[in-house]
Amino acid sequence: LASAWQYAKRTGRTLVIDWRGSCYLDDPFTNAFGVFFEPIQDIAGVPVICDDRINQLSFPGPFFPTWWNRPSFDCVYRPDEQIFRERDELRQLFKARDDTHANTVVCDACLMWGCDQDAERQVFRAVKLRSEVQARIDAIYQEH
Repeated sequence: LASAWQYAKRTGRTLVIDWRGSCYLDDPFTNAFGVFFEPIQDIAGVPVICDDRINQLSFPGPFFPTWWNRPSFDCVYRPDEQIFRERDELRQLFKARDDTHANTVVCDACLMWGCDQDAERQVFRAVKLRSEVQARIDAIYQEH
C-alpha cells in the first residue's frame, strides 16, 4: 500500500484501495480494507477511494502492467510466475521515477520494501483499525 501511495503522490494519481477477493473474507465482492480499517479520504494529500464506490468504478485502460489489458475472463487465474513478473515490472516503474502512459496502474503484487520509510510512515499515520478490530486485538493481547 505504501509503495502504491508513494507512486500516486509522485504522479498526481488517485489511490484506489481495492482489496476485493481477499483470502481473509468469504465474500469476494467485499473490500477487505473497509472491513479492517476506517474509511479515509486521503493520505497526506493523495485522494483515496476505499469504500463501496469501488463497486461502481470502471477503471480506464490502458493498464500497467500490460497483462491487465487482457479480457477479464483471461485474468481470473494468474500463475505465480505472472505475479512475480508484475512485481518486478512495478518495481522498475516506481524506481524509474517516471509515469506510465497507462491510465490505470494495478499494484496487485507484494511490493514489500518498494518504498522509502517516509511513505510507510505516512500510510501508517493515516490508516486506522476499525474499533471492533482493535478491541479484538486488545483482548487477545490481554489474554496471552
